[in-house]
Amino acid sequence: MLEVIYRIYEVADKETAAKNREKDLGFGLFSSTSKVENTEILMDCLICDSREQFKEIIKEQYGQAIAFRYSKKLKAGDLYCIIIGEHCYNTERYFNKVTFTCDCCGAIVETYYGSAIYFSDYEVRNRFYGIEEYAKKRFCCHKCKQVYEEREHAKLRPDDEQEFYIQRDMFTEDISGYIYKISKKSTGEFYIGQTMYAPVFRWGQHLKTERFPIKNITDYKFEVIEIVPKTENILEREKYYIQKFYKENPEKSLNIMCTANINTEQIQFDEVKE
Repeated sequence: MLEVIYRIYEVADKETAAKNREKDLGFGLFSSTSKVENTEILMDCLICDSREQFKEIIKEQYGQAIAFRYSKKLKAGDLYCIIIGEHCYNTERYFNKVTFTCDCCGAIVETYYGSAIYFSDYEVRNRFYGIEEYAKKRFCCHKCKQVYEEREHAKLRPDDEQEFYIQRDMFTEDISGYIYKISKKSTGEFYIGQTMYAPVFRWGQHLKTERFPIKNITDYKFEVIEIVPKTENILEREKYYIQKFYKENPEKSLNIMCTANINTEQIQFDEVKE
């Protein structure tokens, strides 16, 4: 026995096809001509001995002229049959209609198969601090998901008891970045740097280097010495501090002087505001 799942379509006229196409594109959906333009009359399941018998049964029900594939030669009002699957025992996948409302735009979405667009466990954990409520959100398209994510992430603030993964760009929305200083307590040596991201990430990168191996972490002092606003050039501010601390204690500076345009024989300090 052969189990056949199929759909019957009616070819739409040009005006109806255009409206259907515009509606689907508005939701960001891209599919076959049958699903986008033409009108679905029926979806059903038929058990028979063979595909040939299936076609004969369909012809008896819908007329001998019914086609078994879509063709541009078909005219408005013509019927055709599309076989979705054979030997398909998971009929629930095709016949259980799923209806949900997009949590971003409010559109009502109906589908027979597949799943809605939603936030993965990783996204909930990293973008929404593990708040399980966001795992229940559903969206009609990826654009709505992106808009909703950006809107919600911007206003979320975890409490002190929550554990979550931080991302390097979490704290740089309204600033150019940070100027930091790393000092070695045992020698008095220091290093000046800048980062556009959360300072903790840059600190972690330094602890992977030969200059600041993590095994000696108790000997280091990491401090942010300036938060650079959007109106300032972060590279100029870094240059200012490299020059400033070099002038005070040149033997202890770990910065490469050429990166700050410093002439070690005759230091010229820029007039940069503190």
